[in-house]
Amino acid sequence: MLDDDRSKAVLRKVSQEGNWGRSIEKGRAQGLGLHKEYKSRAAVLVELQTFKDPEKESKVTKIVVALDVNRVLNPTGLEAQVIGAATDAITYMIRTSLHLDNGAIRESSYGDFEIARMRNTPPDIEVHFMPPNGETPGGAGELVVPAAAAAIANAFARATGIAPRRFPLRDFYPEG
Repeated sequence: MLDDDRSKAVLRKVSQEGNWGRSIEKGRAQGLGLHKEYKSRAAVLVELQTFKDPEKESKVTKIVVALDVNRVLNPTGLEAQVIGAATDAITYMIRTSLHLDNGAIRESSYGDFEIARMRNTPPDIEVHFMPPNGETPGGAGELVVPAAAAAIANAFARATGIAPRRFPLRDFYPEG
């Protein structure tokens, strides 16, 4: 269903580097996500561990990113931005949410949100940049956030059999 070669290339790259489809023990799974905008593409593979204990939230144990931004101008800076965007996706998908109390949003500031911390960041993160393709550089911004969010949700669905329709994922736990 992919409609362009660059999207196919980042998806192939992340699948190869992340060893997509390998056998993984029960309660763990891989998930893929892809996003394109600003003349750029991002593909993300995550490995996620889930727990039957509702006191333990799901944990991303590995992230592999393939990024095509046409030409990387600052590789070190972009790699840091990619890791930050992937961590943001962990926050949105696993840790935090908005709550309504009598029609008003309960959370009023960052102090009310459960932002991902260092302990929530996976120990294994790989970022792979695709070679320049001769076009003008594309944007990176938050390009990885939607791809990583989709990969996390897909991994959770594969690990638990539960297709989440609301977030954070910690609201869903597999039955006994």
